[in-house]
Amino acid sequence: QAGWALPSCPLQKTAGLRSCAAAAGPWARCPGWTLVTFREIWNRSFCRPLEQLVDVITEFPNEVEYIFRPSCVSLQRCGGCCGDEGLRCVPVETSTVTMQLLKIKPSGEAPYVEMAFTEHKRCECSPRFCLPPAMPPSSCPAATPSAWP
Repeated sequence: QAGWALPSCPLQKTAGLRSCAAAAGPWARCPGWTLVTFREIWNRSFCRPLEQLVDVITEFPNEVEYIFRPSCVSLQRCGGCCGDEGLRCVPVETSTVTMQLLKIKPSGEAPYVEMAFTEHKRCECSPRFCLPPAMPPSSCPAATPSAWP
């Protein structure tokens, strides 16, 4: 029994099992343990717009001589898994959101400025080789995971 962790669940201790989940069975719960179901994990992981913090300078590389506050902004961007290494989660519908930021100039002046950022509204899984400039998007069929288990 060398290498076993100390039991943290009373059922685990009395049954001599390796994990609380094995001791508790599928319907019981041990204190401090949370079961995330397969379906919940699947629904959270597929390709879709997700909130992401985006660096302002990454979006506006020609503005590197300025300091922006905040230095990053929260945007909806495509993220998640497509279930196949040959596919990539890409935006198929976008919108523009204008945000007010402080733009600190080398002189110390710091006016408020309005900056336009692109948000992703709808995402799809698309073959990696179809991404521009390799092929025009119209010739690439989308492969969305909505019909997958």
